[in-house]
Amino acid sequence: MNYTKNLTELQEKKHQEHKLMNNDMILKLHDCGYHKEAEQVKYCACNLTFSNQQHQKTLDKRLKLKKADFCKFRFCSTCNWRRNMNINRELLEAFEYIEASKSVAYLFLTLTIKNVATSNLKATTKLMNEAFKRMSQTKAYKNTILGHFKALEIVGDKTSVGEVHPHFHIILIVSSSYFNGNYYLSQDKWIDMWQKALRVDYRPVVDVRRIKAKKTKNGKQLTTLQSAVFEVAKYSVKHTELTKKSDEEFSQIITQTKGMRFFSTGGLLKEKINFIKCDNDLINFKEQTEVLWKEIEELLFEWKKGNYYLKV
Repeated sequence: MNYTKNLTELQEKKHQEHKLMNNDMILKLHDCGYHKEAEQVKYCACNLTFSNQQHQKTLDKRLKLKKADFCKFRFCSTCNWRRNMNINRELLEAFEYIEASKSVAYLFLTLTIKNVATSNLKATTKLMNEAFKRMSQTKAYKNTILGHFKALEIVGDKTSVGEVHPHFHIILIVSSSYFNGNYYLSQDKWIDMWQKALRVDYRPVVDVRRIKAKKTKNGKQLTTLQSAVFEVAKYSVKHTELTKKSDEEFSQIITQTKGMRFFSTGGLLKEKINFIKCDNDLINFKEQTEVLWKEIEELLFEWKKGNYYLKV
């Protein structure tokens, strides 16, 4: 059995992709004096232990990640990928639970604010969270929205030098009758609500659209439920954009985001997603026991020269 080939065919093949993506982050951290963090990221996931398993009936074989030395640094590409997988699984499970008892649909909402100086990122994010809380307490929102998952993104594709672009990407749960009912909210109404909640004198950019079933880039057909999770999964910290920042800006972002929460839930989703466990366990979070799969052997892969190799 060619384990190296098998490893690259698994979902865990992305470990190599994300390890390579971290190279620029490591250099940037060193350049900015974050030597401890740079070393943490450098040695993140250098050892991956897989369980080589066989199904007792079909005799199929598979490799499953069993142990890894993750660094859990906020801007580590590998750890962010693993953390997002956990959150996506939690979202999917929560949505399935809700759909079992209610007829619902999903909206994808983007809420923005004018760009601000990097040094004002923390204060601006706090202002935005307070504004969202005010908006979610309005009658129009309460009459319409059954629950939400909110993700913060801090850098846009074309953010000016010396500035950041904090904005929210949000999945909203609504009744399936929302689009034909009395509580439908147009995009202009969303802009009005967000402007009032922000307490600003300009019309902020807001985008709202229904989430529909779609296909992935590989042509795989997703359900509406999977598409909702896929939609928000696309938006995480853009490491490539961060490493392009000047050393001063990069250092400010590291400082400004310390202790910052990037995800939150409300309504039907509140307390359905355990962010602490999503962060703490990046390997087997909520893994179910599969009695028909038995471990044959344990395999250790080591990171060397830009790839993972089986240690023999």
